[in-house]
Amino acid sequence: MSPVSSATDDENPLPLAGPHWDIWEVSIEGGGLERAPRGAAWVKFDGAGHASGNFGCHEFRAKADIKGDTVTVRDRETLPGPGGGKNCDARHLDYEKDVQRVLNGKLKITTNYSWVNLTDSRGSKLVLHKNRPVPLVGSEWTISKLDYSDEEWGIGDRAPGIGRVYFVLGEDGTFHGSFGCNDYRGKADVGPETIKFSQAEPITDKRCSKAVMDTEEEVRKRFDQTVGYKLGPDWLTASTYPYHNLAIGFVAGAKPKS
Repeated sequence: MSPVSSATDDENPLPLAGPHWDIWEVSIEGGGLERAPRGAAWVKFDGAGHASGNFGCHEFRAKADIKGDTVTVRDRETLPGPGGGKNCDARHLDYEKDVQRVLNGKLKITTNYSWVNLTDSRGSKLVLHKNRPVPLVGSEWTISKLDYSDEEWGIGDRAPGIGRVYFVLGEDGTFHGSFGCNDYRGKADVGPETIKFSQAEPITDKRCSKAVMDTEEEVRKRFDQTVGYKLGPDWLTASTYPYHNLAIGFVAGAKPKS
């Protein structure tokens, strides 16, 4: 559901500049709305004539002039995302093409609370949802999915009753968290495109069901390698770096601190 209609909000009629916006849905030339794949795309307008974000697989920057109820996006430059877009599947690439098609030229802005429509002259539109970004370091990242090659599954699909699986990256080059049964600690060298995880060791000695402990071991493997990561406003994807067809990774989410 995308409750986007009028251009009125008593406190801030057109609050486009400032927050990160998830590009939630896209519609091409009046067609039906297509929901974004997870972690697909986002944009930020700085209010000073610039925009930046991610189309879904590749990052971008552009000039963006906000005047009244329109924004004009021009001089757009596409940049390689983490892994050069190699971690993207066909669904993400297709969504990216649609976003690129709309996020260009003069766009009409309509708002409703935390939702915004950007609509071009042909009736194509992007539906944006306000999202306050969370920092990579210091946030508690809950792992929701694991992946291997082109297969992806929920963290509890193969281990019903598993505990919450999460990790926190520290400023001191370490990480800590829980892998579903036991708590872990290790090293994490965070770079602009990669995280080098190493020395992941349990700091508790609990015994859980075989399914839970098997899944815990699957998680542990992902924290014993260098991963290329992709960071959105409240999501993180990571996979073996350099990427190959037997790569393993995970999908995680975090909530902004209140």
